[in-house]
Amino acid sequence: MSGENGTGFRCGICEGCQASGSYEAREMMFGLRTLFHYAQCGGCGTLWLMDPPEDFGPYYTNGYYSFTNGNGGVEDRVRTYLRTKRDGAYFKRGGVLGRLLARRYGENAILSVSKLSVNYEARILDVGCGSGKLLRRMAAVGFKNLAGVDPFLSDETRNGDAMTIRKCRLMDLAGEKFDVVMFHHSLEHIADPACTLRAAVRLLSPGGRCLVRLPVVAHAWEQYKANWVQLDPPRHVWVPTEKAMEIVAEAAGLRVERVEYDSTEFQFWGSELYARNVAQSETSQLSVRSVFRGNELRRKRDTVQRLNCDSNGDQAVFYLKSA
Repeated sequence: MSGENGTGFRCGICEGCQASGSYEAREMMFGLRTLFHYAQCGGCGTLWLMDPPEDFGPYYTNGYYSFTNGNGGVEDRVRTYLRTKRDGAYFKRGGVLGRLLARRYGENAILSVSKLSVNYEARILDVGCGSGKLLRRMAAVGFKNLAGVDPFLSDETRNGDAMTIRKCRLMDLAGEKFDVVMFHHSLEHIADPACTLRAAVRLLSPGGRCLVRLPVVAHAWEQYKANWVQLDPPRHVWVPTEKAMEIVAEAAGLRVERVEYDSTEFQFWGSELYARNVAQSETSQLSVRSVFRGNELRRKRDTVQRLNCDSNGDQAVFYLKSA
């Protein structure tokens, strides 16, 4: 691990050799409370996990959120119906009900996809797709050529001709072509983001685009440091600043079209619970209410909107195009 003087530290983004600080953080998603150590690059501000486990498997069990699915019951089917209506509204489908749901219960992943303005025939790859929940939702609104990869899957999946999910890594797809390669909160789980983005560029068709959503070092990090909920050790092996993300994207041959911040109040209540030694697996609605009383949560939502407008929220969407 790098000390504060930067000994043994080398940033995988800007190649800086000086760390501005080192931090101890606990695994708090599953409540294991195992200690891990991060160093922050003094140049571009990226946070790096300095002591990754030899085996990440125990940190991506079946209980990990991206691998879970509904139980298929009546309640789940109703939610799926309403979600499809809401998702359709982002693509000018779903009618009045869909527009109302989108206004009241917005969802950032599908919203970011809609802003790509690609047609339903576009070949789209979701890297680190988990069980494929987002891809299934995209298929439900009309996308016809969807693929996903995730090395931690237990089984491969097909959903008719519209969607295929494979248990493999991005590098295993050499020779295939896609119009869009997406990373929805998955790139920060990969130890070599520069190599990964270069691999993504090789898969892009001419004029192809990448969409990257991930946490970024900003206000929430400054406020909570090691208790910041989106640090998420050891799964997040690096977390960039906006500056660092632009550096690594351009080095991979991608041009930054635009950046949008889409953070939520989770950055506050999740981090406050961690600071109180309450893990996500131990969190209940009662626990959340105990953090913010009265109108305080509503005020936090106003704060989130301001932070996003000021490019200071704790997660962002990077729309990238092959140079």
